[in-house]
Amino acid sequence: MSLTIFRILFFCLVPVGVFLLVKTIRMLKNVFNGEVIAEKPFTDKEIHFEIKNAGVYAVWHRGRLFQRTAIDKFILKLFHEPSGEMVSMGPSIFHPYLNSLDTARVETNRFYAEPGKYRIQIVEGSGVSFFERLFLKLFPDTPVDYSQYFIQVRESRPIYYMIGAIPLFILCGFCIIGGFVAGFMTPYILSDLGIQFNK
Repeated sequence: MSLTIFRILFFCLVPVGVFLLVKTIRMLKNVFNGEVIAEKPFTDKEIHFEIKNAGVYAVWHRGRLFQRTAIDKFILKLFHEPSGEMVSMGPSIFHPYLNSLDTARVETNRFYAEPGKYRIQIVEGSGVSFFERLFLKLFPDTPVDYSQYFIQVRESRPIYYMIGAIPLFILCGFCIIGGFVAGFMTPYILSDLGIQFNK
């Protein structure tokens, strides 16, 4: 087989890696930037919303950038309406954090829900971990402007989307960088592998 064909095969890894990278980014975009189902200021104390499609949903907290939040001063409880049955809402494992020029938001809870009407109730208490409390102490314990502090319910994806993205990013990097380097180093790679080729 000619050297040119081997080079082409190696260089073909680059567009394959780019394609996988785009797909992975789009997959993660649905995890972090799902459609907003509801958004209410903390002052409302209750959030009523309706879910039309069964799936995984996430609760995000949005506030001013670099300002202390009230995340350690309350607990969220989710109820199915009109029965009032409490729905299990687990903590977010990775706590994804996104920010813009002047605002930031963090995911705190995730839950699976069937179509129907729901209500989130804000009650006093603290559900943060020990390490989260230590982090919050880095910010001055100044009064929080609750009118500038919002709770969002967004569409999301199962947690394995984020876990699966890690090896996919590694594979993308291997294909893009490895294919590019291997394309230029083809003669040396083939010689080291003992593969015969025609120049």
